[in-house]
Amino acid sequence: QELADSFSLKDLKSIANFPEEMKAFKQTIEVVEECDRTRLKLQADIAENMNLVKALVVKAEDVRLVGNMENMKRIYAQLYELNLELIGEYKKRARNHAELVKNLKTVHSMIQKAARLRTGKYKTQVVQECRKAIKSNNIHALVDIFRSGQAGN
Repeated sequence: QELADSFSLKDLKSIANFPEEMKAFKQTIEVVEECDRTRLKLQADIAENMNLVKALVVKAEDVRLVGNMENMKRIYAQLYELNLELIGEYKKRARNHAELVKNLKTVHSMIQKAARLRTGKYKTQVVQECRKAIKSNNIHALVDIFRSGQAGN
């Protein structure tokens, strides 16, 4: 950008190759994808456990109404254990989310770095292309965009 400013250029296109940065970026993308897979698995586990909680609460109420206190205690003990599992799952989910956010910030930072290598319409184009690639889940196209300013080159 300083080069463009000093020569009074409105638009400056560039091709950049930073192998170490791209290697680190690809690792970040892998972590993001793994976090996303983990997030989906955790959501499914939590939903399954919540359905089990609902069923046990109904069962405990039914047993209470018929006066079977021994079974009611057993069911509430199961609910307690399930609640502890849910708390553990929530903690895993929170850690996974924190890791995902950290890595997404790194992706955003790389997009900003790639945009700063250009000026004017080319800078805007890089950001738009990156948004399109992320929206279409074509994460690996980002490497091409970072290098040349557009996808598929």
